[in-house]
Amino acid sequence: MSKKRILITGGAGFIGSHLCARLLNEGNEVICLDNLHTGRKKNIQDLFDHSKFEFIRHDITDPIKLEVDQIYNMACPASPIHYQSNAIKTIKTNVLGMMNMLGLAKRV
Repeated sequence: MSKKRILITGGAGFIGSHLCARLLNEGNEVICLDNLHTGRKKNIQDLFDHSKFEFIRHDITDPIKLEVDQIYNMACPASPIHYQSNAIKTIKTNVLGMMNMLGLAKRV
């Protein structure tokens, strides 16, 4: 099985950070994309020294052009405290963010 270049949006969140680590351990290149609204750099701190890990601070409500083989869209304020505090931002992340990731997937 060939190794892949994988994008994980929301990669600095709890689940996303564990997915980053798992996919790196399998030998893949991992791009962690997160705006750090609810994700935390401390969740991925151990990954910064890994040669196949890249962190990009970016909000998926804005389009981004990358070359990747797979996309895992984990970006969403997943706690009621977070998504209720800014419902419009949550909707934009879920709708515009998903549209941007689907557009990226279609391009690559």
